[in-house]
Amino acid sequence: MATIKESKEKKIVLAVCGSVAAIEAPKLVRELSRKGIDVECVMSESALKIISPHVLEWASGHKVVTEITGATEHVRLCGTGGEASILLICPATSNTISKIANGIDDTAVTTFATTAIGSDVKVIIAPAMHSSMYKNPFIVENIKRLEKNGITIIEPRFEENKAKVATNDEIVEKVLRELKSAK
Repeated sequence: MATIKESKEKKIVLAVCGSVAAIEAPKLVRELSRKGIDVECVMSESALKIISPHVLEWASGHKVVTEITGATEHVRLCGTGGEASILLICPATSNTISKIANGIDDTAVTTFATTAIGSDVKVIIAPAMHSSMYKNPFIVENIKRLEKNGITIIEPRFEENKAKVATNDEIVEKVLRELKSAK
């Protein structure tokens, strides 16, 4: 019988973008791990300016992907028949949301998204940005476009004139529900 670490149904990829909410990523990884989920992380270049990949390596127990290499990490994890059942992009910036919605693939995070979407791996996006950015009609349209194409959006919390990333409890609950229904 497979252990939790060997079970595809219990492996996800957490893609971290360059929002200040990235500081919550290590806590999110630990919470997901406590639920028996094996988490591997990928970070955008902008996220690297906010938190160190070493803290995500500590939290997940895996080396963090910070660039796409010849090892084709994106295919191993999110390609057809890959190891992960879900790609969770959290926090997701307006920039990354727009790139994904328009098929632009120029960062490690967007490469993982392009691969996951093309491989029918479940994608969950948890946005975080200033509320004026979230209400921008172009961002609204891009979010609708993602949802229309089967991507799950976890609505942000609106506080202090910001669209703050959902709580870790909300995100963990959504991931657990999606893992139960993932292919």
